[in-house]
Amino acid sequence: VIFIYFSVPSFEMSKLDETPISLSEVPVMEGDEMRLIDLEVTEDLNVYRTMETVGIRTADFVQYYIQPEEDQDIIIVSGKGNNGGNSITTGRILLGRGYRNIKLILSHSPEVMKGVASEQFDLFLKFGGSLIHKRDVLTSDFAPNTLLIDGLLGTGITRSPSGVVGELIEEVNKWGFRVLSCDIPSGLNHSTGEAYEPCIRAKWTLNYHVVKSGQVKGPRDLVGSLWTCETNLTFTRFGYVSKPCTYKIT
Repeated sequence: VIFIYFSVPSFEMSKLDETPISLSEVPVMEGDEMRLIDLEVTEDLNVYRTMETVGIRTADFVQYYIQPEEDQDIIIVSGKGNNGGNSITTGRILLGRGYRNIKLILSHSPEVMKGVASEQFDLFLKFGGSLIHKRDVLTSDFAPNTLLIDGLLGTGITRSPSGVVGELIEEVNKWGFRVLSCDIPSGLNHSTGEAYEPCIRAKWTLNYHVVKSGQVKGPRDLVGSLWTCETNLTFTRFGYVSKPCTYKIT
């Protein structure tokens, strides 16, 4: 397994570097060990800074790797948790960079959102983003190359997604758009790689902080092309490098 990486200082734009790095040089976390790292990252940087960091990383990936046109449609599907906040933050940042047609579908009422995620939602709307319903996708003329950003679920799920979230996952797979999953495809177990039913079928997965064992073990047709972006804390903890990097598994 080879990683392609680009090194970026915090809060600055990413630049691709075609330097291969082997998987043996990068930590891969199992189960609760990974979740403890996530908690450590959040405690050290606080939720706002963590969400802003991964939002910038994801927006960079969209802008500099996927490279959609500025008037291309981008649909974001977001859940209640931090991963939903990450995806909304990504949308807000892309709007600030000139992308004009960004739509948001929530798995819940906006009124139940709290804290940083709620603030990011308000900013997303102020920056010109639109809140739509899943039925609008069927009645609107979205192009086949529409990009969909999956922020419905994150790590920690231990059973099949149900209710509105499960329905949204099924709809996303039916729509057939190109999907970028934030951290992990919604419906995939982060530790075992088990794909619950239903599970998002991603074209790209952008992991946050530390590579999860489930991303490596999971079905490649669901994970798609796996990338991982790291924070300063992650690398400092493992004594690897002092700057965050983004890698592609090939």
